[in-house]
Amino acid sequence: MLARLRLQRLADAHSSRYVFVERRVIGRSPIIDTPIRDGLIDTAALDRLVGDTYAAAGLTPAQIDTGAVILTGVALERPNARAIDELFAAKSGVFVCATAGHHLEAILSAHGSGGVAMSRAIGATVLVLDVGGGTTKLALCDRGQIASVSAIRVGARHVPLPVDRMADAVIDASLGKTTGLELLPPLAPRPRPDQVVLVGGVSEHFYRRDRMDHGDRGLELAEALRAREHLFPARVVESTVGIRATVIGASQFTVQLSGSTIFLSDERALPLRNVPVVRAPSDRLAATVAALDEKTGALAMAIDFRDAPRHEAILALGRTVQAAAGEHRPLVVALDADVAHSLGRLLVDELGMAGPLVIVDGLDLRDLDYVDVGAVVRPAGVVPVIIKSLLF
Repeated sequence: MLARLRLQRLADAHSSRYVFVERRVIGRSPIIDTPIRDGLIDTAALDRLVGDTYAAAGLTPAQIDTGAVILTGVALERPNARAIDELFAAKSGVFVCATAGHHLEAILSAHGSGGVAMSRAIGATVLVLDVGGGTTKLALCDRGQIASVSAIRVGARHVPLPVDRMADAVIDASLGKTTGLELLPPLAPRPRPDQVVLVGGVSEHFYRRDRMDHGDRGLELAEALRAREHLFPARVVESTVGIRATVIGASQFTVQLSGSTIFLSDERALPLRNVPVVRAPSDRLAATVAALDEKTGALAMAIDFRDAPRHEAILALGRTVQAAAGEHRPLVVALDADVAHSLGRLLVDELGMAGPLVIVDGLDLRDLDYVDVGAVVRPAGVVPVIIKSLLF
C-alpha cells in the first residue's frame, strides 16, 4: 500500500512529538497468496508485485520518504524469510523492516483496524479480533491505549482443526478464557470490551464482503463465527479495513513512534536495523551492558530521565551513557523526556563521545526489544522507528 501522509506536531505543552493526522491512499497492490517455490518465498514474484504497484501509482522508490516491510504469520517459518525482509528494506534505503511476532502483529492490527482510534473517539473499550490464515490475534483497546494482547493458533488455511473447535476457541479467547491453543497468554480480564471488531482475511467473509471460496476454510470459519456472534463479550461492529489491517497498521506504526527533538551525530549512520535494547536503572546500566554477549555492533539504551533538565543533571546522564556504551559502537539512546538534542550536544561537545550517535525521545522501549531506525524524514525532521518485540 502506498499513501501520502500528513504529519502534525502535537499542540500541547510545547510537545516535540509528531503524529500523522491524515493518510490518503494512492496505490494498493492486489492481495495474493504468499508465493512459494521449492519451499522458499518466491522473491521474483514479490518483486513484480511491488514494482507493478509503484508503476500503477506513478511513483518510483526514490519518491518514497518512509515505509515498512513487515513479515507475519506462516511466512516467518520459511528459511529465506529474513533475507526477503532485508532485501525489500534495502531496495529503498528509507524503509524499516520488522518481523512481526504475535505480539507486534496484534498491535499492528489494533492500529490498522481503527480499533485504537475508535476506542479513543467513543471513550470506551474495543476488542479487535484479527482472524487470519494461521493465527488469530486479539487486542483490547481502552480509550486510545492497548491494554492487552493475545494470540491463538486458529486460522482458515494452516490449522488442521475442526472449524467448530476453532470458532469456539475464538469465542473463549475473546472472553479471556484459556483455549489450549495459546500463542500468547490470554487477554487480561479487565477492562471488559464495549464493542468487538473483526479484521483479517476471515472478516471479509464474516461481513459478507467476499463470498468467494479461496481454497481454504475461510467461508466455513466465518459462518461458524456468525452463528456464535451472540456469544462475543460485546456487540460486533463492522470495520471497513478487513484483510488489510496489518499493512495499514504498519504504515501508521512507522511514524507514530517518531520523535522530533532528535540528535544525530551523522545522518549517514541511518538506517540502523535489528538493534538490541537494554533497559536498566542508570546505576546498573554499565553492568547490564557489560554482561551482554555481543560486545560490538549497534546498541539501544532505554533510559528514564525524571530530573529537571538542568545542565548538571544532563551531564550526569551523559557520563552514565558514555561509561556504559564505550566510545565507538553505534548507539541509540531512547528517552522519555524532551532532552534528546541537549544530551547529544553534551555527549559530543563536552564529553567528546565518538562513534555514530542517535538520540530520540518519546519512545517506550523494553528490555529484550529490538528497534529499527529509518532515515530522517524531511521537512518534519522525524525518524521512523519500528519497535520489535520478537525476532526470528
